[in-house]
Amino acid sequence: MTHLSEQERQTLWHIADVLIPATTTRPSLRDADPEGIWLERALTARVDLVGALQAELALLATASDLEPAIVDLHESDRARFDVVATAVSGAYYLVPEVRALIGYPGQHRNPPRLEEAAEELSDEIFEAAMNYPGAYRPTPR
Repeated sequence: MTHLSEQERQTLWHIADVLIPATTTRPSLRDADPEGIWLERALTARVDLVGALQAELALLATASDLEPAIVDLHESDRARFDVVATAVSGAYYLVPEVRALIGYPGQHRNPPRLEEAAEELSDEIFEAAMNYPGAYRPTPR
């Protein structure tokens, strides 16, 4: 599933270069994800942002100087800026190379030891929840 056109992707990479520029120790999004694989995964995870992101990319693509346009967007309409920033940062931190560089192993299951689980299950809060009689209220017609 392709969420962005090649032009939209190029615009997003230019924006990403402003928001998360390459450094001597970390790549830019464009360098870390040149084929856009992780960008597509991020947009698949946040498909609710795609329409708004495409609208912002269309507007920012017309800017003569991108950096001041992004700063202005941040200052004037934080909700619109957050759409772009969420897409950029979401894709960036999905890239395995970037995650390795920052020492983030990803999400993993960390179940409690049996003793910890037994202690939690015997807690008074759990008992109160289990003994709650509940309440039923019919919906109004």
